[in-house]
Amino acid sequence: MEKYFGQQCQDDTLNQKFRELHQKLVNEIISFCKENNIIIDEFHLNADNVEGSIPFGEWKSCTDSCLSFEKFTERYKNIISFKEKVSNAEWQKIKFEQEPFLVSM
Repeated sequence: MEKYFGQQCQDDTLNQKFRELHQKLVNEIISFCKENNIIIDEFHLNADNVEGSIPFGEWKSCTDSCLSFEKFTERYKNIISFKEKVSNAEWQKIKFEQEPFLVSM
């Protein structure tokens, strides 16, 4: 039986280090927001071809990455929390209208 369900790595030490990295990254974003008086609902960080940058120990041009901060309208929040019901067509329109607060690529 897997100790860490749904993932390949079952190493305790590496899992602990990974969770600490996760906490550090989230806390950095939260601190940045607090220092710059930014209120957001969520953020997304994504990178591909990370394998190409790993030998260099830093982000290189072979790796594409995107960081976005999302701040949703109250109507959007009401819909995703099921406080308000809308048609699928209206939902698609409202969803499309949500723009990221900040984006870095």
